[in-house]
Amino acid sequence: MNHAFRTFAAALAVALPLAVAPALAQTEIRISTAAPESSPLSDAFRLIKQRMEAKFPGQIKVSVHAASTLFRQGTELPAMQRGNVEMASPVTFEIEGQLPEYGVFSAAYLFRDPDHLIKTFRSDVGKEFVDDVSTKMGIVILDTAYLGTRTVNLRSDKPVKAPTDLSGVKMRMPPGPAFQMLANALGATAVSMPITEVYLGLKTGAIDAQDNPTNMTRDWKFQEVTKQVILTRHLVQPVFIAIAKPAFDKLTPDQQAELRAAAREAADMQIAKTLKDEKDAIDTFKAAGIAVVEPDVEAFKAAVMEQYKKAGLMDKWKPGLQARIEAVK
Repeated sequence: MNHAFRTFAAALAVALPLAVAPALAQTEIRISTAAPESSPLSDAFRLIKQRMEAKFPGQIKVSVHAASTLFRQGTELPAMQRGNVEMASPVTFEIEGQLPEYGVFSAAYLFRDPDHLIKTFRSDVGKEFVDDVSTKMGIVILDTAYLGTRTVNLRSDKPVKAPTDLSGVKMRMPPGPAFQMLANALGATAVSMPITEVYLGLKTGAIDAQDNPTNMTRDWKFQEVTKQVILTRHLVQPVFIAIAKPAFDKLTPDQQAELRAAAREAADMQIAKTLKDEKDAIDTFKAAGIAVVEPDVEAFKAAVMEQYKKAGLMDKWKPGLQARIEAVK
């Protein structure tokens, strides 16, 4: 009896570690984004979750936290660097804060269109940028998606054709000095505010305007408190699918390769959805009786460039980088 018990106990001692090993080895990847649940960017992260968990059952667990439910907009990047979250969707303005030599990527009227944007970040120019962000910031950019083309959106019917028409208009911008400068360059008065507070701000008059791609204005339901969409098209904006380098380095080579492949598939899907969503959103605005205005874009462009020169921003940019971006075909 004692011999049988000892045999059973020994077998159990060997089996238990094997039984719990998958649970102990499971890697958690938390993804934080300010994008609303219904946005193509959130869809992209859910695609990554589905693909990684299907490929590595019991080994990888991915959770997607949209609409700033985990971290407030503008705080995800430092959270990744502190190890408080694994993945997020930083934008160029946030990276510029630590790498001002790449501030050109945040410049208004830099990219001709979404195709030019994606080709740039998938070229040698983009590779240099990605390598520097990894080395100097500890952030691995897995791929680049298209957030949308930002426009100015007003809660009033004030006529707007040129930057001077935005004088005195309080326009919400995401947190960060580069965003604030952009609003001022467009002729407005910048107000820093998280996106989750914008609807109430427009409704109460705390702000007069906000700038966002047309699909995001719709997804956040800002059109309910908007009377005009001014198609300034001032920023064809990239957004990055990124992971903290320490979290990436903990993955096996197979897991890293799969994550990169999933990010590329997710980015391609997000880009296609966003392009369609932007057009659909404009149709929604027109049907709701919201004015969609074509302003003097060249006047806005000239005003922005003049402001950049006055502020000395261009002096900080990596020499020759703007010309290389413009040469991408």
